[in-house]
Amino acid sequence: MGIIINQVHAKIGIERIPSKLEMESRMARLELRQNHAKVNIRTELPRVEIDQYECFASAGLKKPIDLMREAAQRAYQHVLEYIGKVAADGDRFAAIELGGNPIAETAVRDAYPEHEFNIDFIPKARPKITVKGSVQIDPERNAEGANNGVEGKFIPGELKINYIPARIRIYIEQYNQIRFEYRGKNIDLPV
Repeated sequence: MGIIINQVHAKIGIERIPSKLEMESRMARLELRQNHAKVNIRTELPRVEIDQYECFASAGLKKPIDLMREAAQRAYQHVLEYIGKVAADGDRFAAIELGGNPIAETAVRDAYPEHEFNIDFIPKARPKITVKGSVQIDPERNAEGANNGVEGKFIPGELKINYIPARIRIYIEQYNQIRFEYRGKNIDLPV
């Protein structure tokens, strides 16, 4: 006894015909005729020059003027570092409000200097290699001029395109339905 509900869902159908692209082509052609070109070439044999000064300089074998410049630069750097250290020490000595014993601390620091060690390889620089020589190219011109008697004929290509667009057809394959059915006895209930 009761109500029975039957339901049928709607269905959509889709039919699709894909697009199609048809192409036909003929390649373009270029036909050339020419006289053979003539070229005169003169060469100077190459000379190779190798400058190894930078290689030897990186190993410590330098000219006296370069050694003097390097020593002067190193001395200048040491002077600047020493002036900075003395100025920093003076500032520390003047700052008596910080407490401690700055003279003893400075003496201990200067008594045990730190040294850095490193591994190095020589030579550090590569030799400079230069090649000197020349090649002179002289093309011969004839009566036809710069084009050397070249005749060309261009036959253009051809392209045919046929395009068929895609088609889509949408339709209802099955409609939706709802059906109600009552099974049982009719009973009148008092109000």
